[in-house]
Amino acid sequence: MKLSFTSDCNWESRLNRISSHYVNNSADFAGRTYGEEVVSVALLFMCRDPGLGFSRRVQFRRKKAEFYTDVMLDLSTIVPLSMKEKMRYVSRELLDQLSEQLNKVKFRDFDKARFIGDLEKWLKDIESRYDGQTSGAWRYDPGEGS
Repeated sequence: MKLSFTSDCNWESRLNRISSHYVNNSADFAGRTYGEEVVSVALLFMCRDPGLGFSRRVQFRRKKAEFYTDVMLDLSTIVPLSMKEKMRYVSRELLDQLSEQLNKVKFRDFDKARFIGDLEKWLKDIESRYDGQTSGAWRYDPGEGS
């Protein structure tokens, strides 16, 4: 299973710091199979001002065995959260919204229950290891400030 993540978000959501952890760990799904009908799931985190009027896009490309959906995140909810709370929020929304969208499609050969179960365990594992940082504390360039 190929699992892909990308985002379209306001900078103050700090969603790039969260999604990078999903991207860095997505190879965990590379050797897993859930049937021949879906071999790739692509998720786009959308976290923009609601006044812009974005709506969720969902596509299932049966010929390519690809499922694509937006995960809609509320900007006013995510901004004030700590980084660990942001991770919890994004993981919960990802799981809930993806599960909801997958349940709307009739699959002949895709074990969506096992996929969602594995995804839930994977998200909890990432969440438990997340320290609120990406690659350590931010530091000034040694040439700055002199």
